[in-house]
Amino acid sequence: MILVTAEQMRSCDRRTIEEIGLPGLVLMENAAQGAVRVLVDQVGELEGVPVAVLAGRGNNGGDGLAMARILANQGALCDVYLLAETGALKGDAATNLRVAQACGVRVVEAPDEAGLEALSGEIARHELFIDALLGTGLSKPVSGRYRAAIELLNQLEAPVLAVDIPSGLCADTGAVLGAAVVADFTVTFGLVKQGLILDGAGHSGELFLVDISIPPAVEDDLEVECHLLEADLAAALVNPRPAGAHKGSFGHLLVLGGSPGKSGAPCLAAMGGLRAGAGLVTACLPEELNLAAEIKLTAAMTRPLAQSSQGGLALEVLPTVLELMADCQALVLGPGLGREGDCLELARRLWAQCPGSLVVDADGLFALADGWGKVACGAAQAVITPHPGEAARLLGLTTAQVQADRLGAARALASVGGVVAVLKGAHTIIAEPGGAAWINPTGGPLLASGGSGDVLAGVIGGLMAQGLGSLEAALVGCFVHGLAADLAAEEYGERGLAAEELADWLPRAFAALEEAEVEFSEEGAPC
Repeated sequence: MILVTAEQMRSCDRRTIEEIGLPGLVLMENAAQGAVRVLVDQVGELEGVPVAVLAGRGNNGGDGLAMARILANQGALCDVYLLAETGALKGDAATNLRVAQACGVRVVEAPDEAGLEALSGEIARHELFIDALLGTGLSKPVSGRYRAAIELLNQLEAPVLAVDIPSGLCADTGAVLGAAVVADFTVTFGLVKQGLILDGAGHSGELFLVDISIPPAVEDDLEVECHLLEADLAAALVNPRPAGAHKGSFGHLLVLGGSPGKSGAPCLAAMGGLRAGAGLVTACLPEELNLAAEIKLTAAMTRPLAQSSQGGLALEVLPTVLELMADCQALVLGPGLGREGDCLELARRLWAQCPGSLVVDADGLFALADGWGKVACGAAQAVITPHPGEAARLLGLTTAQVQADRLGAARALASVGGVVAVLKGAHTIIAEPGGAAWINPTGGPLLASGGSGDVLAGVIGGLMAQGLGSLEAALVGCFVHGLAADLAAEEYGERGLAAEELADWLPRAFAALEEAEVEFSEEGAPC
């Protein structure tokens, strides 16, 4: 599913109206009719139910006015609270105001904060609320009566449906611009906006997409570089496993890491690789930590390597690692590696010299932070898997700056480094150097625990060992890793799953994906 910016959606609307000849009033009517259908499907028939529409002066308010008229015609007791004087409305919004009033819809002006405050008690007596205050064009922080209206909606316990986007959200990033409605449902029109899947997901509630008759030819002309990662794409990328296969058929993954206090990280990555289906996995740790790895890993092999005086891997192991890579298809570099000089230099040299596919995580990324992009990666296929703090270090930004534009940060990581970048977080972003990006809808609070990223690095590495390219492995790996957490959450709730337990859910996640048990519907919630 493609995801669009506010400007791309405006372009679609404009071309449909000006080039195709479909009036804007028809698009608004289609939007309103679709939104009402979703509302009735979700909450039931609304005859006799008091419904309040809080409407702004723009086209978002026009959508709300059209919805009010449709709901009133179906028997709802619908009141519109207009945050403007009626004479301020223009174009299609003004037309829908006149039609709504002609159909008997009560429209009450609240053009300032004092007027809204005086009406707050009356508004609160309704049983259902429609947020039609501000649309996708918002670009500055909300203030005045609009902020007061948003805060009022957020105080109410009754359900709230947001029209196109929760008021106060940036349509491109999902950032809250001052204040934003926390909706139970959001019905978005035409195409899904990026911000609804990014940071805005926590405000959107259940998200629905309504067709408003934008012609396919108009949509096809968009230069879209952002997509929702859907189950059908992930499933199509998973290699089938022939009946006559053996362990050598599914590749050999090497995991390099571990340092005092961090022996678990490479073991978790190794388990991720095994659970992703790699035929063989070897974990390489400093020699004094090898016994711990032997105890933790019964299905993987281990290889003790020379260690420095500080207990991390010594730089002298580089030739040995390169020799081991001759029999391996992929390397996961960095889990628990440590930050002493030898370890960091080892990581930098492997970045430049790795002969197979490469996944770099954790301390491996720390080693690359100075001069990111100045040294080309030697691997033909490479993926980096930073969390926001690691991404900030690589890009020379603050973590807050990365979080303010996660999509832009992921693209910058991929473009500058010339590799596929996986920016972890709520709705992980996968970006490739050409600018295309995918937002992963799976995963939740269960992933917010130490070690889950190590498992992810191992999953991606395990898929690359089986022959998937860097982008394909990152897409499948992120989707399945999050899906494993979702499946576990259905049984255990949203807390308390350790990373090694997460790895145990991966086979079930792959099975669910391959059996098409994960569904995303154009008429239902895409995330």
